[in-house]
Amino acid sequence: MLKQVEADTRFIAEQLKLLRLSTDKKITEIAEAVGFSVSYISQIENGKRELNYKVLRRILLNGFSETLSSFFAKIFDQSTDDNSSRVYETPFKLYNEDRTVGVEILIPTNSARGIEVVKLYLKPNSSFNDEFRFDFKLYGHVQSGEILIEHSSDKLIVSQGKSFVLNSFYEQNLRITNRSECLSEVLLIFTPPVF
Repeated sequence: MLKQVEADTRFIAEQLKLLRLSTDKKITEIAEAVGFSVSYISQIENGKRELNYKVLRRILLNGFSETLSSFFAKIFDQSTDDNSSRVYETPFKLYNEDRTVGVEILIPTNSARGIEVVKLYLKPNSSFNDEFRFDFKLYGHVQSGEILIEHSSDKLIVSQGKSFVLNSFYEQNLRITNRSECLSEVLLIFTPPVF
């Protein structure tokens, strides 16, 4: 087992800045691609603004064409050519602004780094919202609780132990709401193309 040090938002902000510098991108390019101001990106890079899942994901996908999973894999495993088996302890969990939704970033194996794997933790009556500017297929499994998925004009209720598949098209919104009175846990796998 490869044990990783628990990462914090300051560490991730430093890694974002290193990624930008290593790809010779200017902060203005990232800001324009992501739709944030230059000062906002600068505050994130310097650890002066808290990172959440939506912001980090948007910066990586739109600014660098990078999935969360591949970003974390690069940070925590520099030997990407090694085909040996590895088990990772999840290095990072992000939250929404009011900490009612947690998103655990899972790192896939070397051969599957084009996908993005996350686990959602939704407190009762909380919602995970995201706007996607790219096409993808989403596979999900409800591990506990019951959720309502609102995608495009569709609504779908999924209970514990059930799985679902969604096709998303350019510029669509996704909302997943916990309908149960306890914590809902949902595993999500986004397949290529994700950017």
